[in-house]
Amino acid sequence: MTRNSVIPELVAGRYRMERRISAGGMGTIWHAQDLALERPVALKLMLDTYASDAGARERFAREARAAARLGTETDYVVRILDFGVDAATPYIVMELLNGEDLEARLVRRGTLSVQEVAAFLPQIACALRKAHAIRLVHRDIKPANIFISSQDEEERIKLLDLGIVKELGPGAISTSGKILGTLWYMSPEQLDGKPLDHRTDLWSLGLVIYRALTGRLPFQGKTVGEHLMVLFEGKAPRIAEIAPHLPADLDGFFERALKVDPAPRFQTADELARAFVAIAKGSWRPPPPLAEARGEPEGAPPHAVAPTVPNEAMGWRAAEQPQSSSAR
Repeated sequence: MTRNSVIPELVAGRYRMERRISAGGMGTIWHAQDLALERPVALKLMLDTYASDAGARERFAREARAAARLGTETDYVVRILDFGVDAATPYIVMELLNGEDLEARLVRRGTLSVQEVAAFLPQIACALRKAHAIRLVHRDIKPANIFISSQDEEERIKLLDLGIVKELGPGAISTSGKILGTLWYMSPEQLDGKPLDHRTDLWSLGLVIYRALTGRLPFQGKTVGEHLMVLFEGKAPRIAEIAPHLPADLDGFFERALKVDPAPRFQTADELARAFVAIAKGSWRPPPPLAEARGEPEGAPPHAVAPTVPNEAMGWRAAEQPQSSSAR
């Protein structure tokens, strides 16, 4: 029996695996019981195929250390409760979250309103501000790594998956020569293999916002090569052309957020969030009736708009998609 089978077992003599929540590129996430403290937890186990790879084990350990370090700075990141190795299998124990990630919500609903994004964005910005302040660059900001946690009838953002976090400064572990991340949300400098700083996360966040509002990504080709060509041209479709009901000021916002050159972009997560919230507050207007907005006859049943997003399998890193409403 392997650690990643569907048969429950005990990990580290303490954590009883109950059911698998999700599976990703390097590990599986389980709903488990902490028998010592009698509480439910999320247990991440490294896949057997990676457990013998020294580099993969170091990245796994780095994820635990980075998330634990960041968790002391902000509540907007999943909390790490324990880390270790049992029977040659590394594991991370995290708080168990209730809710869904942003990817699941967009698949279910199609888009979010400007006001919904404006409510979530300062929380994401806070998590990134804290990460960047301690010289951590996430490098994989995407909807699947932004969890919408339901707590006491309120929704709170939790940043997930620091598995490919980059540490800046002296003593940082180098990953030169390796391009890590999810293709469709990578910044131009990340795709080019150039030195990265915190602004690569801000580019990716700009893409997340664009997709959340419009249901599609701004740079999208039918092939990887076409995608890269469109991206480096740096010409995102104007909001007025694809979502005319959204505030026109968003064109200027995205023009700055998605600059190919990092220098003219927003320089901090807070600056980006403040600019968006200002647009949301200054241009709110009641949305058109659903039937009228879609050109449907009155009484037509509402339906979700399917987001136009490339198949995740075409990316360079598989997302960990939840199989239930429990968090990873």
